[in-house]
Amino acid sequence: MIMVMTAIIQKQRSFFLNDVTELKPMIYKDVSEATGLDISTICRVVNDKYVHTSNGTFELKFFFSESLPSLDGDFISTTVIKDKVKYLIANEPKNKPYSDDKIKQLLMEDGFNIARRTLTKYREGLKIPVARLRKEIT
Repeated sequence: MIMVMTAIIQKQRSFFLNDVTELKPMIYKDVSEATGLDISTICRVVNDKYVHTSNGTFELKFFFSESLPSLDGDFISTTVIKDKVKYLIANEPKNKPYSDDKIKQLLMEDGFNIARRTLTKYREGLKIPVARLRKEIT
């Protein structure tokens, strides 16, 4: 457990020093290579385990995510993109919610290179309904 957590801290150093937006893409294989443990062992170690940080308490699985390329060529964790989608939807005008195309456009302006279909998949995974169902009449 200590070896795995040490590897996670080393790979996600900027997250622990700053905030959630600094989360880097990381897969089980990365920790496996750093520790010399099998990928299945890493999976068992992080399953149902939590860590308390200055940014809050997180399930260890939270630190593992795929990546998407940004417009500047870097790779961004899908977790960061999902958090940005949640933020945009939470702060959208309630009488005229953003369509997936509009959210995609806003993400592109922030440097996130994402397809509309991928955005729709993330929104559905976050259990956020389509724009017409989010509309509030005032």
